[in-house]
Amino acid sequence: MKIVYISSSTIPSRAANSIHVMKMCQAFANNGYDVVLLAPDKQVDIELGVEDVFDYYGVERKFTVEKITWPSIRGKGYIYGCFAACRAVKQNPDIVFCRNLIGGYFAALSGKQVIFESHSPVMDSGKISEWFFKKLIKRKEFRKLVVITHSLMTYYEEKYPSLKGFIQVAPDGADPVNENINPVALPNSGTRLQVGYVGHLYQGRGVDILVDMAKKCLWADIHFVGGTQEDINLWKKKSDNLSNCFFHGYMSPRESEKFRISFDVLVSPYQKSVSVAGSGSVDTANWMSPLKVFEYMAAKKPIICSDLPVLGEILTHNYNALMCAPDNVDEWVQALDKLRLDDALAKQLANQAHQDFIVNYTWQARAESLLGNNNNSVNYFQ
Repeated sequence: MKIVYISSSTIPSRAANSIHVMKMCQAFANNGYDVVLLAPDKQVDIELGVEDVFDYYGVERKFTVEKITWPSIRGKGYIYGCFAACRAVKQNPDIVFCRNLIGGYFAALSGKQVIFESHSPVMDSGKISEWFFKKLIKRKEFRKLVVITHSLMTYYEEKYPSLKGFIQVAPDGADPVNENINPVALPNSGTRLQVGYVGHLYQGRGVDILVDMAKKCLWADIHFVGGTQEDINLWKKKSDNLSNCFFHGYMSPRESEKFRISFDVLVSPYQKSVSVAGSGSVDTANWMSPLKVFEYMAAKKPIICSDLPVLGEILTHNYNALMCAPDNVDEWVQALDKLRLDDALAKQLANQAHQDFIVNYTWQARAESLLGNNNNSVNYFQ
């Protein structure tokens, strides 16, 4: 069975969507499918100096990556989608899996079975995209819509009642930690609590909460892994260069895993309004299923996370994480102090989160839930 995956992601890049795409293609391949990934040959936001994209993302070379022209003219996104669909159709796949709406529409128009995955309302991309979406979901070749949260499924069912019964919720995921990866040697490990944040440093990520927490928790070191140099300079200035704040800069997906397993506690202070890379002002707080959360669960470390409804679909307070009001720094300080003083609680939360991850949230499990395991001859069209 053959899958052609049409993506909109710049590969390689720092965007979480590019990690998602590469990991899912690996998972589909591990489930027995012949997989080809189509990606635009964008130069904007591309990560320079990457010689091997598979090594950069920490994925196995089990699928093929083909670049499709992303023209430098008006309407380039629509033109790319058409080009990608044509390339997909020529390869005669059994299914075209899309995170590119235009590619999905034209593939369906050509008679190919299409699954479309959406991580936010299509109307966020404009009226033209919504028009294409309405056309796609009416076609007989459209098999189902994949969304990452129940809140997003509810939105689509209310907006497009005909989709009821054709939507599957599949939260994001992560890979289990590679047993051969060694943790990073942190300067005060073993003598001070090591708290880690891994991700972007821009609006909505709660970096200000962590800086304020560092001021109140002088017995802990707060580590930031990620961010542009401009962002790092900004937060260093805002933190008054606190001695217990460490900014490590951006790390590749493979390298960042080494940091996650090095910390005593992992934190995710998402705010009530959250933007994502390349989205401008688009707010994803109501729909998101952050890769960070699943990567934290895989690391088998206690997690402190913002108490947002959408994150409550995955994490439960005092069960597999501690949940705090996103804008209340005192709650974050109390939660961190609680983990510092109660080692049994810290271990219980970490173990439960890891167990939940292994059972429900690996990329492998996600891929199988979407298409089944080809080796077991699951009919994913039923």
